[in-house]
Amino acid sequence: MALRSEFARYAKASDDYVNDIVAAKKRTGGRKLSGVEKQQRLATILSDKSNGITRLGKSMIGPIQLKLRYQGILRNVLQEDPLEPGIPIEYDVLDDLGQAYFLHGTEGEVKITPFEGKRVPVQLFRIATFPKVRKEDLYNLRANVVEYAQDESKQAIMKAEDSRLITLIETAITQYQLVDPLVKAGSEHSHIINVTGDYITLNNLYDAVATTDEQELPASRLLFNTRDYRDLYRWDINATGWAFKDRTVAGETITEFGEFQIGKSIVIPPKTTYLTPAPEYLGVFPVMYSLDVEENNQVEQFHKGWTMDELVGMCILNPRGLVKLQKQGA
Repeated sequence: MALRSEFARYAKASDDYVNDIVAAKKRTGGRKLSGVEKQQRLATILSDKSNGITRLGKSMIGPIQLKLRYQGILRNVLQEDPLEPGIPIEYDVLDDLGQAYFLHGTEGEVKITPFEGKRVPVQLFRIATFPKVRKEDLYNLRANVVEYAQDESKQAIMKAEDSRLITLIETAITQYQLVDPLVKAGSEHSHIINVTGDYITLNNLYDAVATTDEQELPASRLLFNTRDYRDLYRWDINATGWAFKDRTVAGETITEFGEFQIGKSIVIPPKTTYLTPAPEYLGVFPVMYSLDVEENNQVEQFHKGWTMDELVGMCILNPRGLVKLQKQGA
């Protein structure tokens, strides 16, 4: 049937392969080719412009790419923690700070606040996707549609993870302002900084870092929306120096600046930038099991399909190091 279809250009029965192998052994008398003979055969293949390696290379050209692969930011912001099945998912939080007292020489006693700790339980949730492809596309398309569908699904899961992370960061900043009146919106110690210019400047970053310095935490990560990330390229020579400008003009991507690691994502809201500490000062990302792929075919609909899921959780245990820079205006 294949020989009478549109697949005749490359369809070949397995018996034909066996016959070719037997015939090749007869031509060589059953002996193996030497190293020199193998090189000669390869040179012959390379020299054949119509039926050799050049034709093979042309047939392997893939489809035009529509976009870059999505790069997740979650595992660079929270501390990943592989879990053991059956063990309660709880994390210790020691948030009492030490206190020192001036004692008068005749003071008989002093009230002391004891150190206390708490345990924070974390609920797990599932992120899943169900990619599928039509069976006929496996034959009609030259591209590897299975690999494409699975790779795009993995990227969709990473986007869902990062969306949950951004929601968690926003909630942590809001709730921290309610707990600590010193950092409420509008105060000089606020963890929400309004940017009045057209783009984020170094002075805005210094204000944000000063806020985390007051909390005795080192600033470590800057998370940008993909459009706001280009603000870094607007800084002038006086702010960045010639070496920084030379690297960006030469095409290098900005992944670090000063004490910060730079991250960007389309899931971060526009006109919003987050400053976070290193993962060990912020929170955890418990993982019961990472991405799991199982077949989920729909035979009666002629679909090849898969179930791709993971069971994870997220928790910010120390919101003190989070700062939000918010651009104002339209």
